[in-house]
Amino acid sequence: MKKLISILVIMFAFSTSVFAGDKEDILAVFDKYVQAANTYSTSLPSYYTADAKIVRVVNKKQGGQKTIVIPFDRYLNELKSRAALAKTVRYTNRYENRKVAKVDNDYKLSATRLPRSDKEGLPCYFIFTKQGNTWKIKEESLTTNVQTFLNAK
Repeated sequence: MKKLISILVIMFAFSTSVFAGDKEDILAVFDKYVQAANTYSTSLPSYYTADAKIVRVVNKKQGGQKTIVIPFDRYLNELKSRAALAKTVRYTNRYENRKVAKVDNDYKLSATRLPRSDKEGLPCYFIFTKQGNTWKIKEESLTTNVQTFLNAK
């Protein structure tokens, strides 16, 4: 019986340390992603899987929300075309209250996104999946007040 309990304790300790290592790795990748995004780096697409799901949850002016899924290829094109304007106005995002949780074989990083000088913040999440030895974003969901997303097709 002692042997069984010892084995269970060792297995639990090992699984906890693996989670802690993955969590730290994801936070490190996310920090690099935020740095790349805030400096308008051309390496930004490399942080995503080839078929990443991009979601925008729009807070509608008349109340309520609408969820828009943007095709990944369109998202990449918009990143490129809008980078110069974003750089000119010095648009950046900060992320606070970051939490990482295991979801099946992936990890979900939830946070409060503070665009530019916003003081309230908006919820967001990123789902990371492991590809080879690298963690990549397979789903990104940002809540936004930008109404132009409502016209997205």
